[in-house]
Amino acid sequence: MVEVWRYWEFEHPSSSVVRVIATPTGLELFAVDVLQIVAPILNDDFVRSIEVQKRLVMMENNQVSLVSTLSALSIHSLISRTSAVEHNVVRQFMQWVRTNVMPVFKNDVTMIAVEQPKYLFQEIDYSRKDSLIKYLYFQNSESWSSNSIDLYLKFIFKKLPLPASCPQTIDLNGIDFRNKYFQVLKTVIRSVSSYEYVYEDLVIRPENLLIAQSLDLLVYYHLNKLNDLDLNQVLEQGLILQALGTMVNKSIENFKDLKPMYLNLLNYFSAEMLALD
Repeated sequence: MVEVWRYWEFEHPSSSVVRVIATPTGLELFAVDVLQIVAPILNDDFVRSIEVQKRLVMMENNQVSLVSTLSALSIHSLISRTSAVEHNVVRQFMQWVRTNVMPVFKNDVTMIAVEQPKYLFQEIDYSRKDSLIKYLYFQNSESWSSNSIDLYLKFIFKKLPLPASCPQTIDLNGIDFRNKYFQVLKTVIRSVSSYEYVYEDLVIRPENLLIAQSLDLLVYYHLNKLNDLDLNQVLEQGLILQALGTMVNKSIENFKDLKPMYLNLLNYFSAEMLALD
């Protein structure tokens, strides 16, 4: 499953607020908060070039947001990336983190938490084939062959080569459906500036496509709830199917099965969500 994280706020001596999530591998700080303190003059192009994690975080009013976070190692590495970041400023900031933030989490393990799974599909462990098979079994789905599941998992974990650029569309219908996908995405996820940026952040850069799949699901669920007749055409312009369309080797066995299988999977997930509305 892709976790949705809770964050905690800490007031820095500069009067800025630093938001923190605690993952099993360590603390991660909202990149925008860190950079506001250690390097406020840096531009957006530099910020996009640094090593960040992408996390889905539950914000105020139960709004899910796609957030860039920095680990301690990533914050230290800023020093070598640009002269705009002073070693002493980063050192002082990290000293504040060690003194005022880390002990709070060390003493209260309940703060290391994610939003608890609400749906059965959130319990799928995509690193284990049998976990997905078990879910499909509960859905009474027999349309997924063992080879098809293997191919889907290879694709989701980017074991199949993908181009390092966002696919373009010149078809007018495709442009309209891509714009619709992005407009729906902006209603359910905050802080997304363009389709191309989202594609780069969630398809090109990450080690896997699980967050991209989660965003596809949110769009699918939203349109399904509205009984939108353009649902499948809009999802054709979604992150996963656009990535699938860019694959160089389309002669792989079972490749043609991936698209209908993926849409079926989104339908199963969405049905769970609708059932609990």
